Amino acid sequence: MRNKFVCLLFAASFSMVSMAQDGDTTGTTPNAPARTITMYKMTDQIYMFKGKGGNIGIQIGEDGVLMIDSQFAEAIPEIVQLVQTLSDKPIQFLVNTHHHGDHTGGNKNMIFKGTIVYSHDNVRRRLVNQALLEESKEDNANFEKQMEKLREDGNREIAESKAKARVEEQAKLRPKETAFPLITFSDNITFHYNGETIMVFHVHNAHTDGDALVYFTESNILHTGDVFFNGKYPFIDTKSGGNYEGYIKALGQVLGMIDDETKIIPGHGLIATKADVDFTHRMMKALLDRVSFQYVSGKSREEVMAMKNLSEEYDAKGFGAGFIATERFIGLIYDHAKKKYGKLDRKK
Repeated sequence: MRNKFVCLLFAASFSMVSMAQDGDTTGTTPNAPARTITMYKMTDQIYMFKGKGGNIGIQIGEDGVLMIDSQFAEAIPEIVQLVQTLSDKPIQFLVNTHHHGDHTGGNKNMIFKGTIVYSHDNVRRRLVNQALLEESKEDNANFEKQMEKLREDGNREIAESKAKARVEEQAKLRPKETAFPLITFSDNITFHYNGETIMVFHVHNAHTDGDALVYFTESNILHTGDVFFNGKYPFIDTKSGGNYEGYIKALGQVLGMIDDETKIIPGHGLIATKADVDFTHRMMKALLDRVSFQYVSGKSREEVMAMKNLSEEYDAKGFGAGFIATERFIGLIYDHAKKKYGKLDRKK
C-alpha cells in the first residue's frame, strides 16, 4: 500500500513541478552576477555542481531531474539555469544528505517551484526546531519593540496586554513555513528513476544524527554528503549527534559498498575515488590512536593541540587548510578521547 501511495505521489507531483518550473529564466538577465557554480560531468546522466556550499548531485533522464542537496538560497537561480542547459525536465525530487544550511539553504526555493524534498527523520526534526527557534526570537524582538512603544502611552499592564495581542496577530499573519522535507525515512528509501535504482540510506551518528548516503547503483556513483570531505579534515557536529568514531564507522561502511571504479561526490572537495576515502579513513583512525595516547598519558588539551608532529604528514597534504584547521580537529579528537576514557587520575 505504501509503495502504491508513493508511486501515485510521484506521478501527481510531476505535472505540478513541470508547471512551476517551465520557462524559469531566473538568472538570465544581462546584469546577472558572475557564475559561482562549477559543473562536472560524471556520466551522460549524472553531474556534480560545486559552489560555495556543499556539493550538489544532479541526475537527469526521461523521468525528470533528481537533485541531491540545495546549497544556499541565493545559488538556486544559477543552479536551476544550469540544470535547464542539461534537461527540459523539471527538478522533481530533492534529497537532503543532512540538515546543515549549506546543504539545505535552497530547500524553500525548490519547494516553491514544486520540488518534493526527502530526508532522514532527524533532518526534518532539526530544520523544524531551528525554524521555531528563529520565529521565537523574531516574536520576542517584536514584543520588545511593542512594549517600548506602548509604555509611553500607558501603564505596564496595558502595554503587556496590547503587545502580546499584536505579536499573536503578527504570528497568525505569517505564511506557514514550508521549507521542510515532505517525505522522511528512518533507515533507507529507494528511487527507481531515470532507468536507475538509487539507494538512499542512513548512517548513524557520523557527521550528524541525520546523515544519508545516495548511491546510483547502475552508474556506480556515490554521494556521501558530509560523511566524507575530500582532502580536508571533516567537521563533526557533536551538538547535532555527530561522533568521531561514528564517522570512522560510516567511512568503513562506504568502503564496504564501493570498488576501485566508483566515482564519489563528497560533501566538500573534488570528485573522489575509493583510495581517497580509504586515506581519510586511515588518517582518522591514526589520529584517534595518537591523540588518545597523549590524553591517557596525562597531556592537557592545549599541550596536545600544540603537537605538530601528530598530524604533520596530513597537514603537508593540505588537510588543515580547509574549514576545520588542524588545531581545531585535534581538539575535537581530544574531547572525544576525554569523553570515552573519562576523567583520569593525574596523581603521581
